[in-house]
Amino acid sequence: MSHAQTNGQKPSSSTTHVTDRVLSSFKPTKTFNYHQQASITSLDFDDSGQYLISAGIDKSIQLYDIHKGSHQKDIQSQKYGAHLARFTHHELNCLYASTPSSNNEVDNAIRCLSLADNQYIRYYKGHKGQVTSIEVNPVQNMFLSASMDYSVKLWDLKSSSPIGNIDIGQQSVVSFDPQGIVFAVGKFPDPSGSSSFGSVSFYDVKNMEKGPFASVEVPVLAKQTWNKLEFSNNGKCLLISTDSPEHYLLDAFLGQLLTILSTSQSLDEGWMSYKYPYTGTSTFSPCGKFLLIGSPQSTVLLFDLNSIKTTDGESHTVHADDNPVRLQPFKVLNTSQGIAKNIAFNPKLLTFATADNTVSLWQPQDTVR
Repeated sequence: MSHAQTNGQKPSSSTTHVTDRVLSSFKPTKTFNYHQQASITSLDFDDSGQYLISAGIDKSIQLYDIHKGSHQKDIQSQKYGAHLARFTHHELNCLYASTPSSNNEVDNAIRCLSLADNQYIRYYKGHKGQVTSIEVNPVQNMFLSASMDYSVKLWDLKSSSPIGNIDIGQQSVVSFDPQGIVFAVGKFPDPSGSSSFGSVSFYDVKNMEKGPFASVEVPVLAKQTWNKLEFSNNGKCLLISTDSPEHYLLDAFLGQLLTILSTSQSLDEGWMSYKYPYTGTSTFSPCGKFLLIGSPQSTVLLFDLNSIKTTDGESHTVHADDNPVRLQPFKVLNTSQGIAKNIAFNPKLLTFATADNTVSLWQPQDTVR
């Protein structure tokens, strides 16, 4: 079997506007099988949109060139494991987390690797538990990490020691705002308990250890796991991605719940279960006007956010009746290329990627503006 399958179509430029019509025409056009059918736990595009990396439980990182539509490199990390691979702003440099092994002493360091020459640049040491989240600041050369040691740490890429630390007290997910000056920490209820509230706290990057400047409670389903926080690029919304039929859209200024994103599909218990935490089955389009959510039925659900009312940072109010309590998808995209357990939208090109045991690239068949 060939590692890559394709129809030969080249990705469209992002100058083509993302519309409901264009999104509705997306189909998988190329599939890569370089993780030996192992579960893939993270996807990430670089700033230019030319490169994509995937990491899997086979302890490898795979690099793809989106311009050429080809697989570029197989990076093995059998000694340390590989998880949460994230591009930095330096060309072909990435961060990734270690994964525990019963055969070796547990190493919870985060590594910075040059994919160009396969050389390690720096190790970031400080976490005492499995790292569950890595998020790179969109503007500055720093990143956040969350861990099963119940802490969130802020790092400067040039320093091996954290420059900030918060003890959260439970597992969490993290995200930077588009300007890189604020970050959010999401704490979800213990899945083994019965609590029906999670919380999101907002921190100033420069004063994180003073504590959050705002916190909100979010009513959620019990026994639900959060796997991702994501600010929209337009700065208006904050997405909470979960392993349940519900995902949550918050106002980025107030933290107020705007609407519940309902997949309206039954989920088999454990459908998203992984040996390691994964990077989320939902994402915004680059314009922030649409949401894409994967489901266990081998579909990608499309949500239109154009009618969702948010604050502008000045009015400081969103009325409860301004938005629907639940937002339903306007389109369901089908795929025969596995379940979209991970999803990432290219920041520059009109293409997105999904992954299960293989990586699929999706492109529109209709690019009429």
